[in-house]
Amino acid sequence: MAASEPVGRASARPQHGTARRSGLKSALLLAVALVVLLYFFPLFRVVSLKTQAATAATAAAAAPAAFDPITAAAKFWNTDLPAAIPRAVELKSLAPAIRANAESAKTQFSKSAGLGTAYFFLRGSGKVVFRDRNYLHIAPDGAAAEIVALRIGPIFGNTVRDGSGLLDVNAFPGLQEFNDLSAALNALAEKNVLPLLREKAVVGATIHFSGCAEVPESAADAGEPLLTIIPVQAEVR
Repeated sequence: MAASEPVGRASARPQHGTARRSGLKSALLLAVALVVLLYFFPLFRVVSLKTQAATAATAAAAAPAAFDPITAAAKFWNTDLPAAIPRAVELKSLAPAIRANAESAKTQFSKSAGLGTAYFFLRGSGKVVFRDRNYLHIAPDGAAAEIVALRIGPIFGNTVRDGSGLLDVNAFPGLQEFNDLSAALNALAEKNVLPLLREKAVVGATIHFSGCAEVPESAADAGEPLLTIIPVQAEVR
């Protein structure tokens, strides 16, 4: 029995060698898998500054340009509005129509701009019969019985923006941008039209003008201006 013991110990050695080889093979396969995984999904990626700059420039070019109310207002003021003035209703026709039937005149001549507000986009001429700090009171040619007021004081609200009926809020990024456009248009009217009227529109002067007026909720009382007009174009003679 003693002679058989070395045989038993010799037969156990190959089993340990096989286990080690199997462990090495598994570790090698794991390392290869890890290398492949890191190749396709690296922990970090080195990007040159030039590549970063090019990527940022591409993203900036693809992003929509920020709305510029000053530029949009200048385009509308210099291009769209002057082109529409020849189509504005004549004041000498509008004034007696309002006095005869205000609701009918509103239906026929006004332009709506949401929330039930309506405006007249008009042109005409007349003589200055009275002026105060903020208004010129004018007797329109052909409608001498009517008096309208032409504003020469600071301009507020959305009458200039909405009065022509040419601008749609849905064409702008949002309501804030649409309101910014309104403020920019008011500033253009104050800068380009009002100084001339304040300086030269004395009583007795004739004014040729175009402008926008909010449709009044009710007919004017006797002696009160039929309309209050914000001028967008004017000439004094």
